[in-house]
Amino acid sequence: MFIKAIKNCGSVFNVFCFSFCFMLLGCGENSGEDSKADSGVNDNISPYNSDNPAPGVAEDCGSVRMTTYGASIVGWCGFDRTDAVLPDFVRAGMTVAIAEPYNGSTYGGEPGESCGECFELSTTFGHEIIMVHDLCPVEGNPICAGTYFHFDVSSEVAAAVDGGGWLGEAAVRRVPCPVNGNIYVHITARNQWGYLQLAFFNHRFPIRNVEYKAAGSENWQPMNRCLARWCQEDDKDTFGDGGPGGIFRITGANGEVVVAENILTYDVNEDSNFDTGIQFSDGEQPEGVCEFTPPGDVYDEGFGGIDSVRWESNTWGSTILKETDDSCADDSKYCLELENFKDSGLHLTYRHIFPVDTFNTIELTVKSTGGTGTVEVAPGTEDARCENPTTITVSKQWETYQINIQESCPGVTDLRGLTISHPSGDMNLMLDKIKFLNSK
Repeated sequence: MFIKAIKNCGSVFNVFCFSFCFMLLGCGENSGEDSKADSGVNDNISPYNSDNPAPGVAEDCGSVRMTTYGASIVGWCGFDRTDAVLPDFVRAGMTVAIAEPYNGSTYGGEPGESCGECFELSTTFGHEIIMVHDLCPVEGNPICAGTYFHFDVSSEVAAAVDGGGWLGEAAVRRVPCPVNGNIYVHITARNQWGYLQLAFFNHRFPIRNVEYKAAGSENWQPMNRCLARWCQEDDKDTFGDGGPGGIFRITGANGEVVVAENILTYDVNEDSNFDTGIQFSDGEQPEGVCEFTPPGDVYDEGFGGIDSVRWESNTWGSTILKETDDSCADDSKYCLELENFKDSGLHLTYRHIFPVDTFNTIELTVKSTGGTGTVEVAPGTEDARCENPTTITVSKQWETYQINIQESCPGVTDLRGLTISHPSGDMNLMLDKIKFLNSK
C-alpha cells in the first residue's frame, strides 16, 4: 500500500486505462478462446518478479510501450522537475514514470537506480529526450507489471510525440543526460541527531552507490538506498547539530567514481538543495537518431505489434471475422476468415498514424472458400480509404497481391492502415500474410 500512496501518476487512472485498452484491442474473435495472437509477450524480456526484475533496453534502439498520466511536480524520485538546476527539457515536462520491473535502470542496479536516467524517445511524429522522474508500481497497475518495457509518460511527452492516446509504442534508447552544471542533492529529511535522507538529481548517469565521510576524516562509510532516496540513519558526529558535515563519493552505474568538493553541513535545511560540486563525465552520445517504424506485419500468424499495442480489426455489414487454423496459406498455422463477406468491409488499423512514405507496398494473400469475385483493397487514413483502390480477383486458390501505396494515395500525407471492401458476389474471404513493405 505504501508504494501506491507515493506514486504520483495515479494508479486508479492506469487500472482504467489498462481495462479500456484491452477492451479496445480485443481484435474481434482473438480475444476469446483462441487468444494466441494477442499474447505478444516479448521473449527477450522476462515477466516481472521481485527476485529477478526484467531488463529494459540499453544503448541500442529498442521498443517501449507507453501510457499517459498527469505528472506531479515532485515524483517518486524525490526531485522537483521544474527546478532551475535541471535542463530545459525536464522543466518543460519531458519526464516519465518507469514501470516498476525496470526501475533498477538499464544498467541492472537496485530498485530506484533508474531515477534521473535519460532516454531518447521517438515516434513517427516526434523525438524527445526524457528523464525518469516517477514510478509506475506493479500494485494497482497491471500494465506496469513487466510483460513489456513500459513508460507512463507525462502528458507533456505524449503531446510532443503524439504518443497514441491511451496506449502507444515508441522507439527508445538510453543516453547520457544532457544536463548542465553539477550533481545536486535535495534534502528530503534530516534532524539534529544526524538522520539524513537525500534525493540526488541532475546527474548524467544513474547512481549506483553513495558513500560519505565526515569533513577532515579519511573513513568512507556507505549510505543506504531507501527506495529512490539515500539515507543515513544516525550519525550525529557528522550530519547532526554541531557536526562538521560530510562529503560524498558517488559511483555511477557506468562505473565512474567522483568525489564531492563541497561539504554538506547542518545549516543546509530540510527541503533545500545542495550543490555537490561534481559531475560525471559527458559520456559517449549514441550516433544517429533512434527512429520508430510501425510494425509492418499486419497479420502473419497473429496480429502484428507488441504486447497490448497491436494492429486492430474492425468490420462492418454482415461479415464475421474469425481466426482459423483450417486451410491457411503455405505453411501458416493461423489465418483470418471473413464469413458472409457480402455488402461488407474490413478495416485493419494501427494505433499510430504514420507518414505515407514509411512503406511503399501492401502485400496480402487471399482466397475464397465460397463463391469467387473481386474485392477492393486500399490504404486508409484516419478518416477514409485512399481514393484509388486496387481491385483484386479472389479465386479458390491462395494468390498473393501487391498494392502500390503511393499510387493509391495521391496527395495523402498520413496513413492509419488499410481497407478491404466492395466484394462482388457471395464469398467467404480468407486472408493471410498481410504486410506493409518497403519492396524494391
